[in-house]
Amino acid sequence: MKRYARLWTGAWLALCCLSVARAGQIVEVQDPRYFESQQKVIFPNAEVKLVTFEFETVGDDQGGKQRAKELHDQFLAKIHDLHGGAIITFVTPPGQKIESYRVQAEQVAKQQHAQMVLWGKILLDRGGTPLISARLLLIEAPPGISANYHGVIDEAAVDTHGMPVGVRGVIDAPVTQLRMDFSTVENDVTALAYYLSGLARYYKAAAREGSQALRWLNSSIQDFKAYVERVPESADRGALSQAHLYLARAYVRLADVEQARSAAHLAVARGHAEQSAQLNPFDAGVPTVQAVIAARQGAPLADLRTLLIKAVSLAPADGNARVNLAMLSGAQGKVSEALRQLDNASFVQEAQNKAPLPSVKTLRQQLAPFVKTP
Repeated sequence: MKRYARLWTGAWLALCCLSVARAGQIVEVQDPRYFESQQKVIFPNAEVKLVTFEFETVGDDQGGKQRAKELHDQFLAKIHDLHGGAIITFVTPPGQKIESYRVQAEQVAKQQHAQMVLWGKILLDRGGTPLISARLLLIEAPPGISANYHGVIDEAAVDTHGMPVGVRGVIDAPVTQLRMDFSTVENDVTALAYYLSGLARYYKAAAREGSQALRWLNSSIQDFKAYVERVPESADRGALSQAHLYLARAYVRLADVEQARSAAHLAVARGHAEQSAQLNPFDAGVPTVQAVIAARQGAPLADLRTLLIKAVSLAPADGNARVNLAMLSGAQGKVSEALRQLDNASFVQEAQNKAPLPSVKTLRQQLAPFVKTP
């Protein structure tokens, strides 16, 4: 049987040429087997791509198609100046539902070489008001942030100038929250469109350095702030926490770009990280971001240690968190503690069938001269 897909385009739409600011396409899938085969990549040159699907609905309600199209249009409008940004939305014909098509959202997004994919449901409350529940998955996480610091590994060991042997440590704070559920909100996709636009702009900014990132950092901040202003804490603390965390990351990056205002940007970043922690005290990514900010503000190593210990306690299976703590322990002269954390990092990586972290081997080699034998 021949497969069919009806495509909506317009004069403003660029299919594969990203010389224009952004591109979008709504695909109406009419064959239930459409997603069973490899699909042609739409917008193959897109730098930041979002894939969405019509929302699942209850009974005969067809509102999931309309809400998906509204989100498509709003996101497209919000990224009007985002060169290389794109969105693809899959819907079914009237009378059919996307849940009947055996869609695997993650697989479709990977086939489309997308960085983000979103799907969800529309439920009805007791009064009949539609409530949107959405899930966002990051296929490729955007770059996180990091910070350098210095310590003295052994007061008794001196270099050729008679100075104690110093070490240079790095706190790495990658984006670890790859899946997020947005709590149900009333029948409006505006806030969700702002969040997705802010994230798309952060993707673009984080892939650039210097003045090339400035425009996208500022616009990402604007969109995430618009999201925060529209969503009350009582509605979705988890998503708000992540929005504040992205704001913190954006301001840290802004501090690198605008070094004359670095202190001010870091202070704002710290405030957003603190708000993120208050909204979700169980996210291990938050204290790691706080540690990065604290290191950039020149905080004592003891303060950094408190935050990194908290990150490990919240996510004991996170090998990267343990390496961060191991490196700091080494910088504080706690060599045996550092080696223990490296052992733990290797163990959790192996238990999860993950590749060994290259930094573990490197740090072991650096610590080897300071291991005290019995």
